[in-house]
Order: sequence, then structure tokens, then C-alpha cells
Amino acid sequence: MWIGSKFARGLITASLSIGNVALAAPFQKEPIDTLKDEGWFKACLQIDDLQEPADTAGKEWRDHVSLKAACLAEARRDAEAVAFLEEKMARGGRSPQLLDFLGTSQFRLGQNAEAAASFEEALEGGVSYNDRPNLYRKLAAAYLKQASASGKAPDKAVLAKAERYTRLLLETDPIAGPAVYAQLARVRLMQGAYDESISLFGEALTLNASDPGWPGEVRRIMEVEFTMGLGQAYYRRGDKSRGAALMEQAIDIAPTESLKAVMRTIRDDTLRPASAGLGLDWKPGLPGVWTATGART
Repeated sequence: MWIGSKFARGLITASLSIGNVALAAPFQKEPIDTLKDEGWFKACLQIDDLQEPADTAGKEWRDHVSLKAACLAEARRDAEAVAFLEEKMARGGRSPQLLDFLGTSQFRLGQNAEAAASFEEALEGGVSYNDRPNLYRKLAAAYLKQASASGKAPDKAVLAKAERYTRLLLETDPIAGPAVYAQLARVRLMQGAYDESISLFGEALTLNASDPGWPGEVRRIMEVEFTMGLGQAYYRRGDKSRGAALMEQAIDIAPTESLKAVMRTIRDDTLRPASAGLGLDWKPGLPGVWTATGART
């Protein structure tokens, strides 16, 4: 699915820039050109054939390890990526860029607390102002997923961290997309701040209608998910008829039967008076795209 490849391409360009690490090392010009011209498969075969630079304190070594980690991520070999990065960082230091890669693979493995710790360490390691939104986005997603993964009442302290980083993302990213507003809306829904949640879901829907960052098929899926969230917020606030109608609308406009099934499950969980989960079958993806259960990020 296109999101996976787009994710990895964004990962290599964004994460390698952390700490002003460039892809200008001579030994990497050819693999990067191969990546651009022929795709990940051949580029990753090429990086496997290159000798790892001996100087673990140098930029070339960090670039080599980062590109190898990106290749493992593109192949969805995240368990291998985690082991690879932990071994390399034990020898060459825990640079922000490598911690970013480590946290991303941990997140995709469902290791949410570990991912958040890696991203926090990367942030503390010193990154430029322009690179901070990348980590804010990932921290918000990791904490939100951590708060909602247990199936029990969300942890208030973890939710507060998710809120903090989502707000920081909105403050520092001049082109924050609709998914960021929806993510904050969901955090506020889980915190019981229903009026703000309704406002944020409404903003997400407005932005989503014309967002240039996603193709039409993704915007349709986002419309479904944001409409469901808006319905949940109204329902939890006490406007049960309006909330139920919006949740039904989300089911009706879902473009696939599998997505309709997910929306029905979320609706049913929301309608149950004893439900503690608030319809928490939502998985925040990286770098910030909300994806319904079963969809690939």
C-alpha cells in the first residue's frame, strides 16, 4: 500500500536531517542515486554490499547505519531494525537520528512505552527547531496509543503527554494537516473535554475536504473516521440523537465493507453505557495519519 512506501521515504529524508546529518558522504552518493532512480529494493541491496565505516563517531558511519535502518523499515523488518540499532548504538552512541529510527520501529511493533522513551531521548539529545515537529508528531502518537492500548480507562498522565505534544505540533508546524486536529480531538474526547473535541473534529473535517497532502481515496477514509469521532463527541456530551446520527453517517459513507465493520464496532462500543474504552479501536499512525483498525500504516 502506498502509505508504507511514503512513510519510509519520509522517514529517510526527515530523520537523516536531524542533527544536521546530510546524505553528502561520498560513499553514499551512489546508493542514494539508486534509491531515487530505481527504488528501495536495489538501493537496499547496494547498502548491504557496502562496508560499514570504521569510525563510529563520524557522520559517514551514522549515515550508513541510518540508511540500513531505513531499508529494514521499508521492508517492515522492524524487529531486526530494533536489534540492529541497539547493537550499533551500543558501539557508536545514541544519536537523535538513530533514536528516531529506533522509536519508529518500536512503535510499529506495538512497543509504545519504549517508543516514547526513544523519541523523548532523541528530543533531549538536541535537534533543530525545524526538526522538532517530526518528534512531536511521533511522541503524540506513541503516548496516545499507549493510553488507549490496554482496553481500560485511559491513563490520565499518559493522555496529558499526548495532549502536550499534539499541541506543540500544532504550534510549530505551519501546515499541520487535518489528522493533527483530529488527533488532538480524540485526546480531548478521552479526557472528557467534549466541546473542544467537537470543535477540533469539525476543523479536521473542514481541512480534510481540500487537503492537498492526501489523494482522494485517503481523504474519504479520513472523512469517515473524523465523522465517527465527531459523533462520539456529541454522544458523550449528551446529545445522543445527533451523535448517533453522525456515527450512522460515518458507517454509510465508508467506502469498503471492512471499514464499515470497523465503524460499526466503534459505534457499538460507544453506545454501550458501561464501555470504558470510548471506542478506542483507533490506531494513530506515523507520521500522524489516523488509521482504522486493520489498516496498514
